[in-house]
Amino acid sequence: MRTVPGQGRDLAAQIATAPWHVEDLRVGDWMDLGAAQVHRDEVLAFATRFDPLPIHLDEMNPVFGGVIASGVHTLALFSSLASRQFIPRLALVAGKGIEQLRLPFPVRPGATLTGSVEIADIAEQVTRAEVTYRATLTDEEGRVVLSFRGIAVVARRSVAG
Repeated sequence: MRTVPGQGRDLAAQIATAPWHVEDLRVGDWMDLGAAQVHRDEVLAFATRFDPLPIHLDEMNPVFGGVIASGVHTLALFSSLASRQFIPRLALVAGKGIEQLRLPFPVRPGATLTGSVEIADIAEQVTRAEVTYRATLTDEEGRVVLSFRGIAVVARRSVAG
């Protein structure tokens, strides 16, 4: 969810204008992405295949008092929300990167996570721009469990010249 009221537009209200080109986006624009449930079986299956550490597999693990989702799994949960709500509405050329990835609180089975994005910067070039967005995933208690700055290359609608 957005933390600073009065800045930017709710992009969900702009869905009819998609795909969004550089000219359609402004710093401060934001979008709530919906929610994802964290299921114990998925946490264990993901960890078994991709991140088989005891903190993700041992339900008696004393460090966190049970299993927690892998950070990569948490990022995948965010991606599943963004890939349905935000990313397909961009006039996307390519994803360029992720910066400042943070996982400040563990994600436990049974959690409900809610995602949001906010446009942080637009670096325009002749035919496209690098659009930097703040990505956030919070749990049902409002704690941020994932945050990062994503960079997407987005096409311009028109090219000057």
